[in-house]
Amino acid sequence: MIHLYFVGDGPRDEATLPCLVERLLGYKVSPSFPERPHVRLNGSGGYRGQIRFAIRAARDADAGGIVVFVDADKDRRGRKFRELRAGRDDYLASAPPFPTALGEADPHAEAWLLDDQVAVRQVLGLSPDVGISTIRQTKSPKATLQLLIDQSEIKTDDLLAILAAIAREVDPSRCRHAKETGFKKFADEVRHELGPLVPKR
Repeated sequence: MIHLYFVGDGPRDEATLPCLVERLLGYKVSPSFPERPHVRLNGSGGYRGQIRFAIRAARDADAGGIVVFVDADKDRRGRKFRELRAGRDDYLASAPPFPTALGEADPHAEAWLLDDQVAVRQVLGLSPDVGISTIRQTKSPKATLQLLIDQSEIKTDDLLAILAAIAREVDPSRCRHAKETGFKKFADEVRHELGPLVPKR
């Protein structure tokens, strides 16, 4: 099991990101999350500066690596990701190496889940006649996914548990719009930065 530190935009990310990373690495992850609110990436003080705090917090937590994630939301030009990457590269140029995978979802992480319609249908138990919009057919993957959850016969009201269950079933090979949503770039980052932490079989 790999101990990884996750920094995202909120509870939904904490529920889904570890599951997605496990799928990408094919290996079990033991996640930990920031206890101090200022470690979260909320844009104040700039992403370049905040990623320094995040990496230091991950080291303090004795994690083997860190996953830092943001939603693109209305800023769909990759600015957040570029700032994160520049901050990581600047900091690690003068600090000991530390596996740091970055991700930016366009417009938010629910797009990554919705892009695997098989996983969504399977977890929610949706009948074949229930249509699932692609990420190109909806302006809000978050709202679309919530509508599908409302239509399902799932027995729990725990939204985070439902999202985590879908994330556990996501197969990257079924995500046809991974380049558009940022999932491919995230997958490449995870495999490049964190893949070496997986023990050789």
